[in-house]
Amino acid sequence: MKIFTLIYSIYGLIVFSSLFAIFSLPFVLGIWFKKFEKTAYWLHHVLARFFFAAIFIPVRIKLEKDVNLKNQYVIISNHFSFIDIPALAALNIPFKFIGKIKVNNIPLLGYIFKNLHIMVDRENKDSRKQTYLKSFKSIDEGYSMGIFPEGGIKTKKIPQLAPFKDGAFIMAIEKQIPILPVSLLGAYQIMKGSFFISRSPCEIVCHTPISPKGYIKKDLEKFKNKCYNVLQNELNKSHNE
Repeated sequence: MKIFTLIYSIYGLIVFSSLFAIFSLPFVLGIWFKKFEKTAYWLHHVLARFFFAAIFIPVRIKLEKDVNLKNQYVIISNHFSFIDIPALAALNIPFKFIGKIKVNNIPLLGYIFKNLHIMVDRENKDSRKQTYLKSFKSIDEGYSMGIFPEGGIKTKKIPQLAPFKDGAFIMAIEKQIPILPVSLLGAYQIMKGSFFISRSPCEIVCHTPISPKGYIKKDLEKFKNKCYNVLQNELNKSHNE
């Protein structure tokens, strides 16, 4: 079984690398030429779906009441493994990720991520401020934002979420756009705390959007907890089934 996992993981890496090489040109065109920018974000979705299909992992997307992927959202999701990034990208919605600045160190991928998405150094106050400014500008341009509100892979006890950072919820309140909670179910079974992958189905549940209307900054914890509970309840239910 360990040999199969190793072979399958190497195969998955080859598939991802090959697809990324193919898609890199249109991504770069999206960076260089404004008219191709929206196409580049749509291709994130295409790349993710091709990737999962090529490694024989079924992906099921469930949309709860009032979810319209053409609307603008601040998208939040649980983050238990590295596979969560392509899983969230599998949604057919143009959004910008907010990710760690460490990605910048990866050749080509770092260049593309830096220019199509938003990087943040959480230890740097000025970087965090710039992240808000860039995010607000992107929202004004019509993009949704995608954030793992735990601030990375933090939890020590799956399916218990780590405490949420404030950023996603400040954006939603400031810009008055809904939070779209997305539960990634089964993704952890694909990649358990390492770069080795296993074949397991992945279900993506887009919950009913949570409106920030009626909330102000002083209500931040209340709003954040409401969103947290939606994801945690779904994770608990799925884990116990």
